[in-house]
Amino acid sequence: MPDLAALAGRVVCAGFPGNRIDDAVLAELRDLRPGALVLFGRNVSDRAGTRALVNAVRAAAGGDAPALVCVDQEGGRVARLRFGAELPAMLALGAANDPALAERSGAFIASELRAVGANVAFAPVLDLALEPRNAVIGTRSLGDDPARVGRLGAALVRGLQAGGAAATVKHFPGHGATHVDSHLALPELAQDGVTLRARDLAPFRAAFAGGARAVMSAHAVVRALDPARPATLSRAVLTGLLRDELRFGGACFTDCLRMEAIARDFGTTRGAVLALDAGADCVVVSADLALAREVRDAIAAAVRAGTLALERLEEAAARVAALARAFPPARERAAPFEDEALPREIARRAIVVLRGDPVLDPARPVTVVSFEGHEGDGASDAPGERPSLSLALRRRRLRSELLRVAASPDDAMRDMLVDVLAAQGPRNVVIVMRRAHLRPAQRLAIEAILTVAPGAVAVSALEPFDAPVAARARAVVATFGDDEPSVEALADVLAGREAACGTLPVAASALA
Repeated sequence: MPDLAALAGRVVCAGFPGNRIDDAVLAELRDLRPGALVLFGRNVSDRAGTRALVNAVRAAAGGDAPALVCVDQEGGRVARLRFGAELPAMLALGAANDPALAERSGAFIASELRAVGANVAFAPVLDLALEPRNAVIGTRSLGDDPARVGRLGAALVRGLQAGGAAATVKHFPGHGATHVDSHLALPELAQDGVTLRARDLAPFRAAFAGGARAVMSAHAVVRALDPARPATLSRAVLTGLLRDELRFGGACFTDCLRMEAIARDFGTTRGAVLALDAGADCVVVSADLALAREVRDAIAAAVRAGTLALERLEEAAARVAALARAFPPARERAAPFEDEALPREIARRAIVVLRGDPVLDPARPVTVVSFEGHEGDGASDAPGERPSLSLALRRRRLRSELLRVAASPDDAMRDMLVDVLAAQGPRNVVIVMRRAHLRPAQRLAIEAILTVAPGAVAVSALEPFDAPVAARARAVVATFGDDEPSVEALADVLAGREAACGTLPVAASALA
């Protein structure tokens, strides 16, 4: 019998703490010998420091094939590498609706990964933006139209893999029709099998046809396929659907098994064994090397006990090794992709005017009312300070001031805000909404603002589902993200320097 501990390690994707080379961490990795590693924001310093760290941890992981190094690098709020120009959110790319831009975006992401020695992107997201309450997917989606998402997703795959990084399409078989965050609880998807195959699976089919070499499973119960187990642990999903029906032959990663959707009801170690038995090839355990070691030992023990077939473990390890051979790490330090104009071009072509004329009166001062605050969704790192629309307008010669307001303001804050605006006299008012459709206190505040400033321009800064909240505004604009390129593009539209030319990436009926 082969060395089961070594074989089991090759199907583990492990996260680790810190952004400096640490002897204790390296010793743990030499013992674990994982087939893959995953980087998070906590592991990232500058490009040179991150590459040195990647080289050290990959060497410590050892093995016949160099360990894969994986990064959630989607663009927008989910991007672990933030060194220079940053891509807007994928929903903005969906609004731009240009496969050539999507392919360039894939190449851009690949270059960022290759520059630090990584070779697997946990991207693109192919979940459809079907549920307005689904904030965990939200702007990470390319839209709600299966054909558009499939077309753009396949282009992203091409760009990524031509650039030397494996694309990992996620979250199979689709996470878009639920509002439950699998970091916190176990979602259930109620669509019937016909709808699932015609709608949710269509982008994955397109990506597989386009050559995607890896896929990531969803921690969600798909009732039509397996009412008892989430997709990550379901043989009906990962073998019956993915392998037998769709004929996908690449590597299947699980989403992180420390997420509550798995850890709470099944346990991370038991979940890892169940996932491999179901058909997964690489089980992801972020941040906790001791737990990753327990997972490895549990996998080896399951083979010894006969509850996991040796042949299944060997098959999984072979798929991980094949992916590593197909995308070897850059031998020399790779330069980042020199397409610095790309983020601005995507953002410029994404802006959508949903109603009215948003151009501000240059003779009047501007007050930007920005609803801000972060509710952790488990997918994104803690955000830094958001780019300022007010400063962007000043750079365009508009006199502008900023009023930052809590995402869910209390009554006193709302009353004070209304009093300030009422006392200011004639001016441009721009309201930057962030998920007001999910926040009753924000909706009340916006209604109050529009009472005293009916000529305001409202901006739906994340998903466009806030548009109905501002029905009384003079104009409503959607940006599909509040990153720096999107804010700059919005400022150009408000200042009259650029015309909005994006196309709505969700059905107009969803905004009724």
